Amino acid sequence: MTLPLEIVLTKNATKSLEALDAPTRRRVREKIEAVAADPLNPRNSYPLQGTDKRSARVGGYRILFLIQDPNLLVVDIESRGQVYRRI
Repeated sequence: MTLPLEIVLTKNATKSLEALDAPTRRRVREKIEAVAADPLNPRNSYPLQGTDKRSARVGGYRILFLIQDPNLLVVDIESRGQVYRRI
């Protein structure tokens, strides 16, 4: 069993996370921790075409991140309709 990756949030991701309501924020944090434990598991995330980023789903929100061993760099947390416009 490998150690989980260290979670690093960008300024934009931190701001987006803080703007969420408490139950959604808790679910997003739990998902980020699950992804850090096993980032390549297809149940946790999937690769985005044309980029090195991966995406994880939490209800109507998406978490975009990069795996930079030993870190999991969370790039953005946004609603499903908005997050892919900035890729």
